[in-house]
Amino acid sequence: MKTKYFLILLILLVGVGAAMALIETAPKPQKKALQVQTPLVELKAFNESAARPTWQGGASVNAKAIVKLVTQVSGQIESIPSSVLPGAFVKKDGDLVQIDSANYQLLVTQKQSLVTQAQASLDMELAQVQNAKNDYRLSGMQLKAAAKSLALREPQLASAKAVLASAQADLAKAELDLERTYLKMPFNGHVMKQLVGIGAYVNNATPIFEVVNSDAYWLEVKVPQAFISIMDTTKKVTINKLGSTNTREGSILSILPQVDETDRQVRVLISIEDPLALNSDATAIRYNDYVQVTISGKLLESVVQLKTDDLNGQNEIWVVDRDLILQKRSVSVIYSGRMNTWAKVDKKLGDQLLSSPLALARIGMSVRVPTSKPTVLAEQEGAL
Repeated sequence: MKTKYFLILLILLVGVGAAMALIETAPKPQKKALQVQTPLVELKAFNESAARPTWQGGASVNAKAIVKLVTQVSGQIESIPSSVLPGAFVKKDGDLVQIDSANYQLLVTQKQSLVTQAQASLDMELAQVQNAKNDYRLSGMQLKAAAKSLALREPQLASAKAVLASAQADLAKAELDLERTYLKMPFNGHVMKQLVGIGAYVNNATPIFEVVNSDAYWLEVKVPQAFISIMDTTKKVTINKLGSTNTREGSILSILPQVDETDRQVRVLISIEDPLALNSDATAIRYNDYVQVTISGKLLESVVQLKTDDLNGQNEIWVVDRDLILQKRSVSVIYSGRMNTWAKVDKKLGDQLLSSPLALARIGMSVRVPTSKPTVLAEQEGAL
């Protein structure tokens, strides 16, 4: 028994001694300088220059005028030129329809005869007036104004002149009606629809053609109210047709008085001259095309163009000063768009714009740029 206890005690002593030996001989933790790097950032120089803010918006192209043409006289359609088809381009005053003119030609002949008759009556009356004047002069009488007027046949002369004027007016009306038997194009444009054909009886309540003015198309672009105050209405706008790399120019005609009901933006009316490029080799823009429009603002002097996301919502931006310390600078926004903001920046000498976002930023924090070296902040206990 004693031998057994002795062996157990010996084993325990040996184990404790081995453990103490391991502890004594184990390597000690060494102090190590831990390099904590300051944030690596990208910077962008401030560039103050003259700049024009821009606004981009989309719109559908509308016609300047779509008209349903009717005749000003009634009758049966006698002919339509073979070239006048839906889609055809017709110049101003080009013939579209001819109405049977036989009755109107007869009416002109009748009115011409009435004019001839009235002219003859007037000539006869003028001869009688001349005789009356001679007789009055030879008589030596001095009549009162009313009697003298009767003696000189002035009422008869006025009546003859009135009959002639009425006959001439009737003739002019008949000639005008005869001319109106030809329905003409009121402007340079395209035929959209033909509504009746040859043989149809028409009057001033019967639409014959639907035509569109092709000299210019209009479009309305929605613009923020903040941009209206700096918009340059004298500068041409740039128009991009979807699917085309070529651009067209347009002119601002007016700013419409009402705002959009949904987003309260202002509508700007823009005109595109020669939209179908009939007189040039430009890209044709058609009725109902969807286009992208770029409108220019007024020229702003000594402004900085920033990304709208660079602002923190309080009209401030992060900058890095000449000592690579993070700072905030206030800005005075002139116009802020979707992507870019144009502003005056209260910057100091050596400031550069922080162009890379930081997860945690505070004023006075040191940063480094790709050319600077890591900074040793402190010595701490390190583990193996």
